[in-house]
Amino acid sequence: MTLNSIVIKISAGMILVTGLVLFAAQSGALDRFRDAQAAHAGTEIAEERTLVSSSRPEGAGPILPQIVVSSDVRLPMAAEPIAPEALTAPTGFPDAAPDVPNAPLTEATELSPLGLPCDVTVSASPMPAAMVALDVMAPCRAEAAVEIAHAGLLLTARTDALGLLTLDIPAFETPAFFSVTFGDGTEETVLVGLPDLRDYDRIGLGWQGNMGLELHAMEFGAAFGDDGHVWQESPASPDAAMDGSGGFLSVIEAGESFAQIYTLPRATLREGDSVRLSIDAPVTEANCTRDVVARTLRAEGGGPVDVRELTFTVPSCDAVGDVLVLQNLLDDLRLASN
Repeated sequence: MTLNSIVIKISAGMILVTGLVLFAAQSGALDRFRDAQAAHAGTEIAEERTLVSSSRPEGAGPILPQIVVSSDVRLPMAAEPIAPEALTAPTGFPDAAPDVPNAPLTEATELSPLGLPCDVTVSASPMPAAMVALDVMAPCRAEAAVEIAHAGLLLTARTDALGLLTLDIPAFETPAFFSVTFGDGTEETVLVGLPDLRDYDRIGLGWQGNMGLELHAMEFGAAFGDDGHVWQESPASPDAAMDGSGGFLSVIEAGESFAQIYTLPRATLREGDSVRLSIDAPVTEANCTRDVVARTLRAEGGGPVDVRELTFTVPSCDAVGDVLVLQNLLDDLRLASN
């Protein structure tokens, strides 16, 4: 068979097919065939309830006929409405963070110029010979007036430029209770136990202002200026009490407050021994003619504290240089062996 014969037969076949298609289109047979095919395809899809993704590239497969989904056909989950509770942004997104205003600063969160918390902190530590190391830390109260009270002893002091105050105070009771009060009413308290207080007797003298008072203790018959004469010019130290050689004097100067406290180990007293006590008031230009208000405190062996008020008038300024000896005022403060 020649090439021309093959071409002629193929052309004749194509003409025949084209004629049949035109005849079917004119008679409506082709439309009925398409409707039947679409209905048959929709029935199969409704029964299988499976959709084929149409996201494949063109030419990758046959193009499916348009599908009309009836109301009883359930769509895949991706096409269903999202539950209201699911409409929340992940917590990791910045936009999802709630708009919460900054909490106001309080005293507990405020900082001093050095970056320290403004809280007032008071601590008390026991020391040898029934002494107490009192530490006050108030970073936001620099050079502030503070009142310290303990067993009738009143001291008015000031913090330093950093808001710190440290004092070594002889205790008169155990447990020793200290209250620290600032001018704005802020108050802190602290309690510390001193089991060795029972081994000591204490005599204290406290006053306000530059009155120049002096507490003198003459141990075991000592005269003025002897080794057993304990006063501000020869106060001894707690070491003397610890080794049993005698007592010592604590001198406290805190702002306008002054106190002198004599401590004697009870073990040093023997039968017939005694310690003579006196208060001297040198007459000066600063205190002449002035009324003095002082307070004495006494505690023996950790027992109750005896607190008494002491008032007197300093002689006139003509007596500057003289010394007023108030020995009779301390008759009931004499220390003697039991």
